[in-house]
Amino acid sequence: MAATAAVAVLAALTPAAAQERDSGQIERELDEVERRAGSLQSELGEVREEIAATEAELAAIRVALEDARGRLEAAEGQVELAEAALVEAEEKRAEADEEYQQAKTDLATLEAELEEEEALLIHQLVETFKYGSSGAQRGAMAIEVLRRAEDPTAFAVGMQQLYTVVDAQDATVQQVFSLREQQAHLTQEAATARVRALEAEDEAETTLATVEELREEAAALATEVEEQEAAEAATLAALEEEAAETSTMLARVDAKVEELTQDLADQRAREERERQRAREERAASSSGPYADRPGGSGGPSIDGIVCPVQGAVAGRDFSNDWGYPRAGGRYHQGNDIFAPRGTPVVAVGAGEVIRLNPPSAPTALGGVTVTYRTRDGSQWYNAHLDSIASGIQVGASVSRGQQIGTVGDSGNARGTSPHLHIGRRYNGGFVNPWPTISPAC
Repeated sequence: MAATAAVAVLAALTPAAAQERDSGQIERELDEVERRAGSLQSELGEVREEIAATEAELAAIRVALEDARGRLEAAEGQVELAEAALVEAEEKRAEADEEYQQAKTDLATLEAELEEEEALLIHQLVETFKYGSSGAQRGAMAIEVLRRAEDPTAFAVGMQQLYTVVDAQDATVQQVFSLREQQAHLTQEAATARVRALEAEDEAETTLATVEELREEAAALATEVEEQEAAEAATLAALEEEAAETSTMLARVDAKVEELTQDLADQRAREERERQRAREERAASSSGPYADRPGGSGGPSIDGIVCPVQGAVAGRDFSNDWGYPRAGGRYHQGNDIFAPRGTPVVAVGAGEVIRLNPPSAPTALGGVTVTYRTRDGSQWYNAHLDSIASGIQVGASVSRGQQIGTVGDSGNARGTSPHLHIGRRYNGGFVNPWPTISPAC
């Protein structure tokens, strides 16, 4: 935007090849270009400040991004550990399940064996009941066997059965208790293994879930920071591009300033040569065609005065017309400076307003007039004005170059080309203003 505006300014200030400019126009162009150069310098400074701030923000974002990436890497490491722990836990659970199934098989086998032993024990108890209580005397049991035997062989067999029953019964009881203890032990081991496997699996799954959350958070943070980094990088690139465009345009504007400065110097030199030539021409004809008229030689010179009509050029817009004939046998006691209606009329030097005729009370001859006295004692009579500037009144002070009114055709100049009639009264009489004001115009 800044570069586009500067291009527009340069385009507007670039004169056509055939266009002639005076030093005032070049000065105004130079002022405008210098103003634009200052504006571009300010804009460039602001852009560079924004670049510095954006670079600082980008550096901070990059630090945050490195931190997020580190956290993501650590979280992924934790996930790997948790996954390994989960695999290990699942392996342990599988082993525990296998041990549990084996324990169940062993327990079933043992329970079957126990069932057989218990059945045998019951049978033995039945046999014991047949032959007496288990606490009876073996002699009594032997007598019972003898009583029932039909012959010696049957008695020997019965006695052998008796000893076998008693011994087998004791062994069976021992075996039953031993099997029941093994059953309880296997059952406890299986239950313990099962609990450990389930706890390990639960812990691994909990750890994995936690680490997965951390990884998701870290990944989301990394994505957010990367998006911020991309946005800041884009902003920085745009600012750097704008800075480059502004710098390029500033260089063009600076070049234009140098060009206009040179043009101004050249134009002032030309104008000075023209003024010098005009002064020489005026000097050659300073007496004018009516130099013999009283006051024709003018009054004493005054240093530092300005041209009474803004932009007027002696020899072009007015001449030494002192003493020219006027109606009623009068002769011209001043100089007529021609300019468009409304052109500013200014005080040639500092002084005080001593007389005026406003638009509401013009005179028949001069119309709207303002007369002020400068410090050398000269009274400067400005006639045929179109208007009087605000603040101009009798007794008011005026400064050199201050506007006192505008060019017009009031009074007896009505209907003629707008011009300022300026007269200079010195030592009680009018004197030719040409020698004094022409060098300033």
